[in-house]
Parts: sequence; structure tokens; C-alpha cells
Amino acid sequence: MDREAATAGTASARQRGRADSVFFALALVAAGVVVWVTPHLDRWNVTQLLVLCALTIVGTLVNLAAGPNKLSVAGMMVPLMLTVVLLGPGPAAVLGTCTPLVFWARSRAKPRIVLGNLATFVWFPLIASLQFHGTVQLLDLGSKALGYYLVVFVAYVLGMAVDVIGVFGHRRYLYGASVIQSVREFVLPLMSAHLMVGLLTMVAVFVVVETGTVGIVLTGLVLMVFHYLVGELLKSKQRADQLHRVATTDDLTGLANRERFRARLDEKIAAAKITDEHFAVMLLDLDRFKEVNDTLGHHYGDELLRDLGPRLAATVGPDGLVARLGGDEFAVLPGDSTCESEELEEIAGQLIKCVQQPVVVDEMTLEVGVSIGVARFPRDGDDPHSLLRSADVAMYAAKEAHAGCKVYAAALDRHSVRRLSVLSEFRRALDADEIVVFYQPIMHMDGTRVHGAEALVRWQHPELGLLPPSDFIPIVEQTGLIGPLTRHVLERAIAQCAGWRQAGRDLTVSVNLSVRNLLDPEVPGHIGDLLTLYGLVPEALQLEITESMLMSDPDRSLVTLTRLAQLGVGLSVDDYGTGYSSLANLRRLPIDELKIDRSFVSPMLSDESDLIIVRSTINLGHDLGLKVVAEGVEDEATLTRLAGLGCDFAQGYHFSKPLAPDAFNRWIGIPIEALDTVPRASTDLSEQAAAA
Repeated sequence: MDREAATAGTASARQRGRADSVFFALALVAAGVVVWVTPHLDRWNVTQLLVLCALTIVGTLVNLAAGPNKLSVAGMMVPLMLTVVLLGPGPAAVLGTCTPLVFWARSRAKPRIVLGNLATFVWFPLIASLQFHGTVQLLDLGSKALGYYLVVFVAYVLGMAVDVIGVFGHRRYLYGASVIQSVREFVLPLMSAHLMVGLLTMVAVFVVVETGTVGIVLTGLVLMVFHYLVGELLKSKQRADQLHRVATTDDLTGLANRERFRARLDEKIAAAKITDEHFAVMLLDLDRFKEVNDTLGHHYGDELLRDLGPRLAATVGPDGLVARLGGDEFAVLPGDSTCESEELEEIAGQLIKCVQQPVVVDEMTLEVGVSIGVARFPRDGDDPHSLLRSADVAMYAAKEAHAGCKVYAAALDRHSVRRLSVLSEFRRALDADEIVVFYQPIMHMDGTRVHGAEALVRWQHPELGLLPPSDFIPIVEQTGLIGPLTRHVLERAIAQCAGWRQAGRDLTVSVNLSVRNLLDPEVPGHIGDLLTLYGLVPEALQLEITESMLMSDPDRSLVTLTRLAQLGVGLSVDDYGTGYSSLANLRRLPIDELKIDRSFVSPMLSDESDLIIVRSTINLGHDLGLKVVAEGVEDEATLTRLAGLGCDFAQGYHFSKPLAPDAFNRWIGIPIEALDTVPRASTDLSEQAAAA
């Protein structure tokens, strides 16, 4: 038994004064008394004792470690047992001191630990020797009898038992650790190897009895070969275990991976069908994680996930399973088998609290949320695919509703079907001119003069009615269709603004770009062509980008922004304050406008911290030579306060909701007949959409 492994972690041991040291000292004295009263059992053969001592020391030094606890294959047991059989209890007890002394020389353990080692390694060969010689004498067994060697094996097992009791009894005293748990952890994994040593001990005794000292030397050679072979076997097992861990474990978080989760789910379903058990599966998708990755870089995202993995596992507990399926998506098999919605929502609530705990990375505090979908077996699916699909549907429903957690219901599938139909219908929608552009006014601070308008896309669906951008933009952004959509909106907005100016109103128009647009080198050229086509001066077009877009690929973004600025168009940072952009980033960008996010503007009259953020942003913008627009202005009091803070422009429902083109023209007082007809999307644009 490897004493070093068994007594690791002394920092957490209980402080028991000198009681254990006194006990072990008395145990050593008692062992000396036993040796003194049993001299008739001893054979003090100095040559053999020295050879066996050398073999014991070598066996201790070359112990073969295996497994996460670095358990040993007891390399010193064969020479110790040879001493027990050949030389008797006195020499065996003396030789037993070699192992703890070698251990002390290697580890410089505390004196109390060394004393405990000495007591154990003196008593177990002493007891084994007394048992062996007493049994042999009682049964009158000679070295030619088979029973003689069976008694050798019994003595070996007894010695191992005393060793285990001594080691883990002391461990129980120091740490309060369960003896049974310790045996299960430290002994059972290598039980076959220890029994193999017991058989080898029987063979070694037979050889030495027949050949004397020469046999001891031969035994030493055999032990070296044995150590080598067992070492290779252990290394092979370790490599196999490592490969299995790699194949079933997520390297970043240490959680189970998709394959392991799927296998566990298969097993759970098979068992549940036999026992009629009900259980649930949960899918977790982090909220705002993409923003962390895009703005700060993958290092911050990885560190956040690395911190989150163990916390999720601790929350679920040892009876459950947490797996990282990929990216920021996790799957959970709760330890409690239940399908009750209240209990499942309680478990989900614990997971939400776990995820929402702030994480500090490089002195920056990161916070994310989570959306959880729950599916129940067998109600929502009776196989892995249908269960995970139902959980996925519920998770997206939770995300869209900002509800934290949703338990699957059949009604939620309608939303899922609509999500899946978006991509197939969107190409047709562009071609059929169902994608329309609404306009929301941007006002001067006196509340009466219109400065311009922001172009906001809508989908006039023939069956579902007018769809807001949140119903299709997130899906379209993940595909090649975002390019044709942006070009469609740009053409409508530029043509509309040109019409306003032809009617005598010098207004501007703002258009939102996506991150894919910002990384597309063809976008500046296309915008220049549209400005020329409709005769609109570049300064009348304002392009809005978000903070997270700027950080997704800063170098490529800067190239595109520089080319756009060279065209003469305005550049605005939208939703300012919700991302992680820094003052240094703002200074290097060719922007001329900041838009303060509505989440700070709307509550600013009732929340002092939001008011401070708004005031600071306005001052910062002006210090950098930028115009500042406040979004989300809902009432006259907020407008008045913003004007007092020096804000340049305002936008919100206090002035008007987003309006269709004709309604907006009437709102600003331009007769419809005074405007040229806004043209349909050009043929090449429709062709691009069809090809995307």
C-alpha cells in the first residue's frame, strides 16, 4: 500500500495534539516486546537479511503508480514476505522499517506521519510472521507440503489486511475519511495486482527454500521483470483511460461532451422503459455570450466557460449529468427523476442563478444569462432525438420570451415551424417585395424640427401579417441572405431620402448594418453606386453599427469603416453603453455620432445611475467631437432633461412610432404626389437573393 497516496492532503487533517504520536510510540514499544519474547522463531542470517533489505528498498523506490490516486503495486511486499517466512518475526519487523524511512527520505513527511508509517510497517510483517510460523508449527507443515505455501498466501493476505487497517485507520483519525470509501478508492482498483503479488510470493518462497541465497537473487531479477511487465500493463491501461476521457469529455470545461451525453441518455431511456420511470432533459443556451466573444475575444469567452462548467456540475450534483454540446450550449440530465413542472422549474431556477453569477477575467467582470428548455420523457419524446428536439423548441421559446425557462408544450412547436420556414420563404419575400421599410423620426431637441429618420425593416407576410425584425433578422443574419436584405433596405432608404430632398426637406436617413455587412469588402462600393444612382449627397446617409460589431474583427471592420468614411457618409455607434467598447476603440474609429441605448434613457428620470451614464455619454461624445442621439424618449419630461444635458437629437415614441413610407411623408408634411415613386429592387438584387 502506498502510504504517500493514502495520507495525502495533510493540510486538511484534524489537529489532534500528540495523542496519535503517543499511540504509535507505544505500538512500536509493544512490537519490540513481541520480538523480544519470540526469539525462538527468528533466524538472523545477515547475508540474506541484507539482500532482502536491498530488494525492499528497491521495491519501495520503483513502486508502480496507476490511476488518479497514484496507487502502488506494493513492490516491497515480496522481499518482506520472504523475510517473514525465511527469517521470522524479528528480522521481518526490522526490515519493515525500511519502507517508511525511504518514504520519509523522499517526501520529508511530518514526524507524526512517519511514526504512523513505522508502526504500521513494523506490525504487519510481525503479525504475518507470527501467524505463518504459528500455523506451520500447529499443523506440522514442512516446506515440501502444499499447505505450507497456502499458509504463505494466507500470511500475505493477513499482512495486507493489517496494512490497510493501519493506514486507513490513521487516515480516518486524521481526516475523518470513511475507511470503506478509502478501501474502495485506494485498494480495489489494484486488487488483482496485489493478489498477483501474493501468488508471486508463494513462487518466490518455493524457489528460495530450494536454492537459498541464490534464490533470493533470482527472485530479485524476477521482481524487476515483473515490475517492468506490470508497469507496461498499467501504462497501457492509463493510455486507454485517457483516450476514453478525451473521447467523452469536453476539454475546455471538463464536462461530458455530446457523445457521452447521448450515450447516457440512451441508457436512461432504455432503463426508463423497463421501470416506467419519468425524467426530464434540459437544454441551456447562454444569453449575451456572443457579445462577450465578439467584443472581448475568445479568450474571455473560454475563461467564462471554463469557470462555468464546474459550477454547473456542482449545481446538478453527482447523480445528474451536465454536458457541453458545443459553443455556449449545454445539456442537463437532472439527478432527480421527475416530470412535475414545479420541480423542474425549481431546478432550472437553480441553474439560472448559477449561470448569472459574475465571473472575473483579467480584472473584468463578465455577466451572462441563460435560456433553458425542458422536455419530459415520455410525454415530450420517447427517443433521444425527439426529446432533444422538444427541449430545443422550448429553449428557443424561452429565449424569445426572455422567460428564463420554458417547459415544452405542443403550442410552442408553431414558433419552431415558423423559424424553420423563415429561410425558405425569405428569398421569395425579397423577390415579391414583401420586405418593407418603415421610418421613425429623429428630432431636434426643441421637439418640433425633424432632423432625419431611421430606416427599420419589416416583413409584410401574406399569411402572418406584419412581422417585426426580431422574428426574422436573427435567423437571416446567420445566412448569406443578410447581404441581399441590407442592399434591399439601403436602396429603399436612399431612394426615399432622395425623394424627401427633392421635395425640399433636407433630411438624413439612418440604416443599420450587420456584422456580416461590416466585414464585406463590397459594401462600400455598392453604397457608393446607390448614392450616385439616386443622386443623394453622401452626408445625408447615416450608417449605424453596434459596439459588438466593432469588436468582432476590429481590423477588418476598421478597413470597411474607413472606406465608408471616405465616401462621405456618416457613421454612428448604435446602442452605445450596452457593449464592451472602450474609449480607445472609439478614438480610432472614423465615427461622427453616438446613439445612447434606450435602456439608459427611458429610466433616467427615476434612476440616478442611468442619468449619470447618459450625462457622461453626452459629455464624452462632445469631447470627442461627436453628435449624440438619445433613443427611447417616451415623454416630454425626458426630452426636456436631455435638452438640459446638451443632447443633440432625440428619437422615440414620444414623437412617433415607426411609420410606413406614405404615413411618414404625411407626418412630415410632404404630399405623396410631390415624391418620385420609390423604385422596386433592381433585377440584379433579386437575382443575388435567389442565389444566396
